[in-house]
Amino acid sequence: MTVRSALVLIVFSACLGASPMHAQKGPSAAPAAAATELDAFYRALPVTKTESLDAPMALMLTAMPLACLDRPQVRPAARGYVWEATYRPVENFEKTRAFYGCYDWHSSVNSTWALVRALKMFPQLATAPLIRQKLTRHLGTSNIAGEVSFFKESGQFEVPYGLSWTLKLQGELLSWDDPDAKKWSQNLQPLVTLFSERLTTYFKQLEKPVRTGVHPNSALGMNLMWDYLTIAKDETLRAAITDAAKRFYTNDKKCETATEPGPADFISPCMTEAAIMGRILPPAEFVAWFDTFMPAFYSPEFKPLTQPMDPALITNPARLAAKSHMIGLAFMRAEEMNRVAVALPPSDTRAAALRRLSAMHAGQGMTAMHVAGYLGSHFLGAFTILYLVTV
Repeated sequence: MTVRSALVLIVFSACLGASPMHAQKGPSAAPAAAATELDAFYRALPVTKTESLDAPMALMLTAMPLACLDRPQVRPAARGYVWEATYRPVENFEKTRAFYGCYDWHSSVNSTWALVRALKMFPQLATAPLIRQKLTRHLGTSNIAGEVSFFKESGQFEVPYGLSWTLKLQGELLSWDDPDAKKWSQNLQPLVTLFSERLTTYFKQLEKPVRTGVHPNSALGMNLMWDYLTIAKDETLRAAITDAAKRFYTNDKKCETATEPGPADFISPCMTEAAIMGRILPPAEFVAWFDTFMPAFYSPEFKPLTQPMDPALITNPARLAAKSHMIGLAFMRAEEMNRVAVALPPSDTRAAALRRLSAMHAGQGMTAMHVAGYLGSHFLGAFTILYLVTV
């Protein structure tokens, strides 16, 4: 079955009805008709080959961060997002800054994370000596001290997105039994301490969540740093995030999937929110919440999340950045869907459907990974690895 014919079947099944859907077993068992429609929806999804993060794949993906990590960002022609237009390499930046490449500050951080994760999994990579050399140079004591000095006066620069990636990087280092990793994490800790305190204050004071499909999304930042919280035993920040997530999202119903994706989105706000709630809530509570939050998978309302985005639809050269985000969306939707699938009971057909949808989205991302040039390559290696470690 081709992807196109499978999607036609999805659309057809979506027209059959949109009755509420619940977990398949237990007191809230779905009506037989809903279960039948859900099963038909699942069976209509194509079985897409799922890539794995093996050594050859890691070698290919790390080529992107290796190519940009030492490439200082160019001053933008016009002021854009604050994190792309505020931070500037300074004199002697190679020794007084850690994250100055890969187009923008946060992409330099997530590219560093990608290199750490790949090296941690495949220490015998052909490029391993080069990766270690770059990490040692970027994560030196003077480099981190320069970052700390800058961020003490940076205001809301990179809050929460870039700060969250930094904590994710630290979590990766702390969980790696490697002499270099221990040294890098020790060097990074002063910046992590500063960021943990800043993020704790940020989430405590945030009155309502940011629900955008790009960097400032509140649930996105929470998801990125969640593993760090456990590894580092950062209970103060964990409490702030947990309280904020419950305050923001507990009463959310019928997520507005029809608005997805926005013209420059690289995440699914609905799936990102579901992913963090799946981490915070006990399993039974999450299922009950998800039942009323996410539209029935076979309903027209869920349809926008079933359609992989085609970057070829963007033909205007001036919109290459939007095209790169569309490719990123493929991997981030895939990653988010896998995380939600883990939070659902194994017997729930929605978990299996999410895994098939995840593979579909990721397959589109793999096909289009290089069509946006440097505007994509500076971060897509990291996004792809982020997805692949959830497969």
